Amino acid sequence: MTTTSKHPATIVETDVVQLIRWSDHRKDEFGHDLRSAYVEQFWLGTLGPSTTWFLRHCASVLEDTDDAAVSLREMACALGIGFEGGARSAMVKTVARACRFRAARAVGSTTLAVRLRLPPLSERQLQRLPASVQRRHDEYIVANQGSDGVRHQQLRARRLALGLAECGDSISEVELQLHRLKFHPAIAADAVRWAWSLHHGRLPPEAA
Repeated sequence: MTTTSKHPATIVETDVVQLIRWSDHRKDEFGHDLRSAYVEQFWLGTLGPSTTWFLRHCASVLEDTDDAAVSLREMACALGIGFEGGARSAMVKTVARACRFRAARAVGSTTLAVRLRLPPLSERQLQRLPASVQRRHDEYIVANQGSDGVRHQQLRARRLALGLAECGDSISEVELQLHRLKFHPAIAADAVRWAWSLHHGRLPPEAA
């Protein structure tokens, strides 16, 4: 497999590619559908409009099948994205951006795996958004937390913490994000320890 963050071989060297689902049960379980309001409102500022629409189009293609052959040229035309061919193509840059943020990845030279669900934004990604969007994000999370008891909140905090740890956030960043999402400090601390231990195979340094 030959890929780079700028020029995935799959989309530089061919027009017709095989789309497949990129399944990841740990992230899919608490992730957001590519066509959801969360992705539209909050991932948009990170991925950019063309990549967001590309991913949503892929989700529609893969909704009822595990794989499908698609023409990138036709898809680019449908989405209003340039496809001149080669590494400078707007479509190539669009898909490369999806790969950069691990929403898609090249598999060999003719296949592109696409996630159908994206994890919550990491603290680092959230901090790069305008303050107004950050406030809306906090309001969205609070409104969708529900009130199903402490166990429900603990499980949800652990899933979020694991997703953030896998995105590369530090211990302090993960815990800060959980606090922003209004989790009780004890639940946040438990989630950080659990996620760090699972992801790294050991306890956080300060807890060891």
